[in-house]
Parts: sequence; structure tokens; C-alpha cells
Amino acid sequence: MTTKRNSLAMLLLLLAAALMLLSFAESARAQEVQVDLSSTSNLCGGQECFNTAGLFTTGTQFLGTSGMDDGNNCTPTAPYTNCPDAYSSTQLGLSSATPPALTPPSLNVPFNFGTVNTANCGPATSTTCIVDVVNLTTAGVAITLPTDEQGIYSTLIMLGTAVNGSHKGQVTLTYTTGAPDVFPQTFSDWCSFGGNANESVAVGGIKRINSDGTLNGANCNLYAYTYSVDYTRTLAGVTLTDKDGSGFMFGLAITLKPPTYNIDGGVASPTSVSAGSSSTATVTVNPQPGYTGTITLSCSISPAIVGDPPSAATAPTCSLNPTSVTVTTGEAAPPTTTLTFTAAQPASSMSQRPRGLFYAFWLPLPGLALLGFSWRNSQRKRLMNLLLLGLLLACVALTPACVNTVHLGNVGTPPGQYTVTVTGIDQNNLTQASNPAGTTNTVIVTVTGN
Repeated sequence: MTTKRNSLAMLLLLLAAALMLLSFAESARAQEVQVDLSSTSNLCGGQECFNTAGLFTTGTQFLGTSGMDDGNNCTPTAPYTNCPDAYSSTQLGLSSATPPALTPPSLNVPFNFGTVNTANCGPATSTTCIVDVVNLTTAGVAITLPTDEQGIYSTLIMLGTAVNGSHKGQVTLTYTTGAPDVFPQTFSDWCSFGGNANESVAVGGIKRINSDGTLNGANCNLYAYTYSVDYTRTLAGVTLTDKDGSGFMFGLAITLKPPTYNIDGGVASPTSVSAGSSSTATVTVNPQPGYTGTITLSCSISPAIVGDPPSAATAPTCSLNPTSVTVTTGEAAPPTTTLTFTAAQPASSMSQRPRGLFYAFWLPLPGLALLGFSWRNSQRKRLMNLLLLGLLLACVALTPACVNTVHLGNVGTPPGQYTVTVTGIDQNNLTQASNPAGTTNTVIVTVTGN
């Protein structure tokens, strides 16, 4: 009997362990994948993908190397005649971990970099500089993902730049099946952001490092290049190609984002409301193939309403019910939430007459006094006094109709068109992907006149 109990207990423990491993695996698949460009596996045909030295701590010399930019921003030490530049890992804010890591706030995505040179290196010393940056070639640097990393992804983000001006390159995504996705790419000079397609500033306002270890005065950047991955196919690798033959384009790190979701805001019902009324819309969260997770939703409204004075108008409000949805495997339909848009109603208005009306009531009194004082005079004077009294009484009667009232109060939500934007973030900090053509994560509502 005891043996059976022990066997049952062992079986339950094994089952629990299996469930934990399964849960861990699901969680791991939901995380970003940092491509190990320093691998000596078949990632780059049996070689390191890094092929130039471009990351140094401030104060580290790398005299005699080509670096990333053959510049003249320092006084070279003989026999060298130039001062090539590179990125300062200190300026970038790379961690001291192995590998050095960085999560740019502008992207909220982690990246792993190559090993940073922490000692003086180059032909002037006995230390060989570490190659830690990919220099794009005309033949193309072909990066093949390890088998266990080949899978479904939503986005590829590469950190990189061009030097000596902007240059033309190409990023090619290859899959285990079908044709590749090809992205012609203009890379901005690291100290002159051009706002090219797929390009944004990942880390801005940093100084380059000269080959003598000092920082030069230029304000430079590290750029992010973001590409949508075909999430219906398995990503096998990426090829980085120099298309203008300059040799002046570089990649420093690559991260793959897993399957995610997009948000369809739907259509408001009704599309127009008066102040004090509400409109609703059914918001749908559409997962990409393979995505699971719990998504916290929020909404915001534009344009912002600022009354003049501030108490003169009230901004509309939005709410979601529920405020989070969970995507699980094998669902028959994508999850939804209800968006409610409410236009504020006007406050009760008040009328206030100008204080001048008070004095208008008192205006006849001097005339009445004058009338009484001269009542004993001649008949002609009495008639004049009676005429004056009538005129004053007429003014008293007509004065209220001649004074404008001042209306006080709040007009509620002013008329106009409002855009409600619905956004999401899941437990792994994954935000929604770009909506496919024909859909949007916004809802339009028009507020009519009160």
C-alpha cells in the first residue's frame, strides 16, 4: 500500500514539474530573442558576424585600427596619421554584464551587444582589439538563426548606423519557406538623423570616442531599424548588405520580437452624440499566430480640451470593460472589450444682472425729492414736475429690458470630432503590432452642438 502511495506521489510530482516546464516554455516563447552575433556556430558561415571593432569604454585607446570612422578628431600619436572613431560604451549606457546589454527607453526592448574593449588595443600595443560590430559588405553578411531560434516572430529590430554621411544598404529577411522579404534601407550618418523609412533614434545625444580614448564634441546617435516579420512563416535569418559599396554601414545588435497582437477599435454606435450622452464600440484584440498572453488595455482621447477659462468646458471621458483580456491557445474567437465614450453635459447656467441695475432703481429718488420740494410753486412748475416724475418712472420700468445678463457655467464637452485611441501591453511588455490595412486601433466620435 505504501509503495502505491509513493508511486502516486512521484507521479504527481512529475506531472507538476512537467506543467511548470510547459509554463516556462510558453513564457520563454513570449520573450524577445537577442541574436548572438558573436557566435562561432553556423550563424555567419562558421565565422563571427562581428568583423570590426567599434565599442570602447571612454579612455580606451585603439590607435592604428580602422575603427568605424577614419576621422581626424584628435592629435594622432606617431606613426599614426589619423584618429578613427567608434561608439563609447560608456556614453551608450551599456551594462557591465556579459554580454553587455541595453534597453533603450524609446524602444522598451532589450539588446545584447558584443564584448566591449576595456583595455588599450591595436598595433601600438600587444593587445588585439575585439571585433564587436557588424560592418555591412557588398556580398551581404548572412546571419542564420540557430535551429532552436528559428520560429514565428512579429518584428526584427536592429541597432546600427552609417558614418561619413548617409548610405544605401539592404536588409533581407529569409524564411524556411517562400520568398524573402527585402527592405531597401538608407542608413543615417550617426551625427545627422535623416528620418529614413524604418529608422528611429534609439539612443540620442551621445559623444563618439576618438582612438586616443577621448570624446569628441559631436552630438551623435545610435539608430533603430524596425521591420515587420511575416508571422505566418518561420524566420530563418537576416542578411545585411552594403548596396553603395561605401563600407560605411554598421549593425551593433539585433532583437526579435515574438508574435504579438493588434487592436481593432471598431465603429462607434452612435457615431454622433450630444453633450451629456455616450457612445460605445466593440474593441477586438486579434492575436498573431502563436501568441498567448494577458493584455492590459487603456484608452486616450484627442484633441485635449482646455477651457478658457479652464472651468468653461469639460473633456470627454473613455473607459473599457473589461480593462484586460487573455488570449489562450485554441480560442474560437478573439477576445473583445467594450469602449464607452462619454461627452460631459453642460453645467446649469446662472444669470447675473450687472450691478448698474441697482443704481437705476435709485435714480428717480432725487427727482421725487425735487418734486416734493417744489410742490407749492406755480401750476406750470407743478406740471413740469409731474412730467419729470413720469419720465423717471418710465426709465425705471424700461431699465431691466435694456441690460444684458451674464451667463455663468460650464458648456460641457465642446462640439467637434474626437479620436479615441486604444492601446495594450501584456505581461512581457509586448505592445500591439501595426494594424493591417483597413483597420485601426482608433474610434471616431463626433459631439454635436448642445
